[in-house]
Amino acid sequence: MASVVVELVARNPVRVVRNAFSILTFDAEGRIDLSRFEKQQFALVELAVAPVIAVFDDGNNQTVVDATSRFIAQGGQWFPSRALARVIDQTALGHRLCRRL
Repeated sequence: MASVVVELVARNPVRVVRNAFSILTFDAEGRIDLSRFEKQQFALVELAVAPVIAVFDDGNNQTVVDATSRFIAQGGQWFPSRALARVIDQTALGHRLCRRL
């Protein structure tokens, strides 16, 4: 899944502000596994907030790092090639047609 945030001026797309690329998993009946997707999204939020929380840490020097969230978050992400990323951006900005299903 590609999520694209686009800046609009007078209702016209002018630039891509942010891209996020997720891997969706499906159950045996073809439905999105929402539980897994939510776990991955929460793990991404935890990774984003972790540096802020570390500033307020009580100073305990830990030699073992719990990287669970990092691995869960990475399992739900993908990174397109430059060419594909360019096509996604062009489509989001209306510079390229997108076939509708």
